[in-house]
Amino acid sequence: MPQKTNKISCEECKTTSCFVKRTNPEWLAKISEFKNQVVYPKGQYIFSEGSPVFGAYFIQSGDVKIVSSSFSGRQNIVRLAKAGHMMGHKGEAKENYPIGAVALNDARVCFLNNELLYDAFLNNTHFTIEIMMFYSKELRKSEMRNKFFAQMTTDEKVAYAIVYAGEIVGQKNAKGQIMITLSRQELAQIAGTNAEQVSRTISQMKNDGLLSLDGRCICIENLTGVYDLLSEYEQFI
Repeated sequence: MPQKTNKISCEECKTTSCFVKRTNPEWLAKISEFKNQVVYPKGQYIFSEGSPVFGAYFIQSGDVKIVSSSFSGRQNIVRLAKAGHMMGHKGEAKENYPIGAVALNDARVCFLNNELLYDAFLNNTHFTIEIMMFYSKELRKSEMRNKFFAQMTTDEKVAYAIVYAGEIVGQKNAKGQIMITLSRQELAQIAGTNAEQVSRTISQMKNDGLLSLDGRCICIENLTGVYDLLSEYEQFI
């Protein structure tokens, strides 16, 4: 269950990439005072598909997957989000979320309701532009993925999922290598395939010296080599 916790103020927050940091000092203090903050444990929904849009969420720490379900009930990962990223948007009328958000690990998340968010947009031009640019970039990535996925082999889709996961939620180990803790099923939900195909592709990439395994974690041994598998889709990565 989500846990109410001692709120870390925006002024004390060490997540410098958070968009709220782009507001002026007066608004930073106001947002800090009126925001809600909750810690969501791994696997907990932050918001669900079909739930009303009461406001937007900002990740202070932790990682989150943004998910969407097909008509058959199959779940896909639309994008990954990390500390500093925004989830959701300002709602209008009786709007509902077409997607959901699930914590990949313990995630501390700040919530700004629609009214607070609207006033912050009106009074902080830099804040508004930064959020517009963020979602513009995410939209471009989504459009490019839809364009190129139809042309990619399954192995290329899995390679993309590994590169993308490493970029957004990967952690460096003592050797400076990127470690990915997403499950095979979660990588499949990014790649639009199944866990069995992901496992087969990972095994082949391991044999080629591109990856190694540490328990359930995937370690990227040769990032350049993984990128080479996607050389035809450079502008997409």
